[in-house]
Amino acid sequence: MNRKITRIILALLAGGMAWYGAFLFFFIYSGAQHILADPGIQSEKFIGVFITEPLPRVATEPNLLLCGIYMISSIGVLVFAFLSDKLKGGWFRKGITFGLLNWLMTIPWFEFYLPYNVMHEPLSLVLFEGLLWLGVLLTFASAVSFILHFRMKNPR
Repeated sequence: MNRKITRIILALLAGGMAWYGAFLFFFIYSGAQHILADPGIQSEKFIGVFITEPLPRVATEPNLLLCGIYMISSIGVLVFAFLSDKLKGGWFRKGITFGLLNWLMTIPWFEFYLPYNVMHEPLSLVLFEGLLWLGVLLTFASAVSFILHFRMKNPR
């Protein structure tokens, strides 16, 4: 099998794990979720979504989150595999560039539209959450770029 195809398949498998692991790290293990869900800061409307029936689908179908992450990360891997040869630098620079592009093309709109506009999340939490998503996407893209582009130097 072609080496590039093998790396793409590995990146497809690892990309979802990197995204999920980064999501857990930045949102859960860091304690950020406690800040985002603090009723003294967060809007009642936002908190109500997570405690009012019908509950969010990921609360009643926990595997849905993992499936969604793998679907979206797989699209990201395929787009990155298509574009990465056009990006300058080594694997790390390519990963950071793609992570930033991914963030710039999705997160500002998402944060404006849903948390800020629909859910009335305070601007400070919108900005904080946007920063957390930057960490997730930079981690994901760097991991994928490592798999697709890392080259061992020939020992001589």
